[in-house]
Amino acid sequence: MQESATKFVPVSKYRFGVPVLTDDGEEGSLDSLIVDGPSRAITGIRARFGFFGRELYTLPITAIRHANPDKVELHVTYDEMKRDYSTVTAATLLAPNTRVIVGNKTIGKLTQVTVNRETHVLRHLVVRSIRGEELVAASSITAIEGRHIVVASGANAPEQTLLPYRPDEALYDEIHAAIFDYPRLRVDLPGIGIRVIDGTLWLQGNVSSDLNTRLVQDQLANIRGLGEIHNELVADTDLASAVAEALSRDPRTARQQIGVYPQLGVINLRGRVRTEEARAAANEIAHSVRGARDVNNALIVDPEAEVIPVLAGVTNQEDRIPGGG
Repeated sequence: MQESATKFVPVSKYRFGVPVLTDDGEEGSLDSLIVDGPSRAITGIRARFGFFGRELYTLPITAIRHANPDKVELHVTYDEMKRDYSTVTAATLLAPNTRVIVGNKTIGKLTQVTVNRETHVLRHLVVRSIRGEELVAASSITAIEGRHIVVASGANAPEQTLLPYRPDEALYDEIHAAIFDYPRLRVDLPGIGIRVIDGTLWLQGNVSSDLNTRLVQDQLANIRGLGEIHNELVADTDLASAVAEALSRDPRTARQQIGVYPQLGVINLRGRVRTEEARAAANEIAHSVRGARDVNNALIVDPEAEVIPVLAGVTNQEDRIPGGG
């Protein structure tokens, strides 16, 4: 099974040689990973403990609490590990001596892997090559065989498969700075969610206009180590239209005086409605629209409120331009 990296999901990262910590604080090091070839899933780890790392333990993936490029934390104590996981079983391993082959050419050796935290399926490999550390998408793996991984190459050259690897934190900081340095976008920054994993970026949240949605992505075009950008930002202008349309289609709110004023995804509802039911319905409808982060419901219940059609109204009445007929 191969997994697309286009969807944002929480991940775990395993870097060979980092500390492995038992639940009671004993420290070893990450030796290798056990992988199921057909499913591309990590099923366990091997860790070295003791004097000069002479003790080698095989632990199932369920024994791992947390894994990142700095350390691996276990659920088990050192004594539990010695008692339950001392047997070293035969398995397909990913290790620092695992070669990565692209287009019949060895490009380097494995140094880190990223997996889906829930399914443990591989998402990215980090390979140490003559150019430094580079990323390979696990979706391009064609075979995991013994001590090497075979990866499908780009159409013209193996290098098309690769992307310079930079830690997520470094990319995040540069992306944040690039947006902050553009004055037009700076005021929208509090509404923008930046999520980056192994050179893939998800922009989530809200900006003030559709133009700013495009400008954010343009600002990030030349950042080294940034590959895919998934722009999921919602513009306030689009959000206003979507909420207004939703209100106009619902019979509980269709003939009410409701003004819609988004501010970086927070929907401000103002005006007058005839019933408390209509007020509550407007709140529910606004919350349900994609891109709405929150709703400030300032609607006033007034049984005598009249429909007053206005420009860009949501009343299903004919809109009237001020001064028009």
